[in-house]
Amino acid sequence: RSARLTPALQTSSELENFAGNGIYSGNRLLESTLSLSKVLELGDKAKLRGDVAQNEAMILRNEQDATRLDLLAETTRRFLQVVTDQELLAIAQDSLALAERTHEFVALRVAAGKLPNAELTRVKIALARKRLELEHARHTLAGSRLKLVTLWGETQTRFSSTEADLFDIEQAVPFETLVQLLERNPDLVRFATESRLAETRMQLARSRNKADIEVAGGVRHFNLSDDTGLVMSLKIPLGNKSRAAPKIEEAEMTSLRKPYDLELRRLELYATLFEVHQELDHAIDAVSTYRETIIPLADSALKDYQKGYAAGRYSLLELNVAQHTALDSRRESVMAAADYHRYRIEIDRLTGAGLSTGVRR
Repeated sequence: RSARLTPALQTSSELENFAGNGIYSGNRLLESTLSLSKVLELGDKAKLRGDVAQNEAMILRNEQDATRLDLLAETTRRFLQVVTDQELLAIAQDSLALAERTHEFVALRVAAGKLPNAELTRVKIALARKRLELEHARHTLAGSRLKLVTLWGETQTRFSSTEADLFDIEQAVPFETLVQLLERNPDLVRFATESRLAETRMQLARSRNKADIEVAGGVRHFNLSDDTGLVMSLKIPLGNKSRAAPKIEEAEMTSLRKPYDLELRRLELYATLFEVHQELDHAIDAVSTYRETIIPLADSALKDYQKGYAAGRYSLLELNVAQHTALDSRRESVMAAADYHRYRIEIDRLTGAGLSTGVRR
């Protein structure tokens, strides 16, 4: 609204022929003039200034939208990290339980004289390490919870757990569909707005070719005869075209550059989207493979090794390898599922969509 305002009316007062010497001494020949002036802008400058200001305001709104989207994505990422750390804590608890069971098996066999005491010492060391891993998992979860609540200005965690289905995996949206949504990316929207702004600034610069006219009119009082008369003036600046030429050239060069900036950013986002989409497909395949093949086979093998170790058919080393394989498979499946949701968050951010990660509170 401020940019669209035209130059204000101006009033002026002028006194002539007073306080001199000779016949001009005193105020007998005083002439006083009261006038009102107005600059008449040509070339629709007020509207163009308003259009420039409106596009500048749109850029600020685009930046606000981008910041809001980034904040929403960061909130979802931190929420996802809490869910992931909860899953890893559960695995650490199961790992400790397995270590305790192994300790019981070994202690019984050592007591029966079937194993040397050195084996029991090794198991105690492994058990102590599992307890440390569990404690570290608890601290990690506490840290991720605190990082989440700081987003809404708190320093104390007021919830005990977060409920979500980390393994709620959906098939990826086709890449061609996502490319069509890419135009909603805040960066592209901002570049498009900047292109319109550059065009409007160029039009405003060209409007300066037309000189503004200042018109003034008023009343003059002649003190000698106590008469009054009307006065009028017209001011037209010269050389406007030469003075406006550099600004016009600058605006034209800027206007020519903006489409290239827009296309460059579009290509960068296209490449990033393609890369993230590929990683998303890989994460979906990884989660499916772990859940349907690797984890069932690892659990089955662990049961066989546990029975075989109790019967004396397998060594402690073989049992430990089976335990690590089963636990590592679960951890890797959790990380693959977390990666899937992170890629979904990034795709939603790139396409400017509302975040829908499949992780529901």
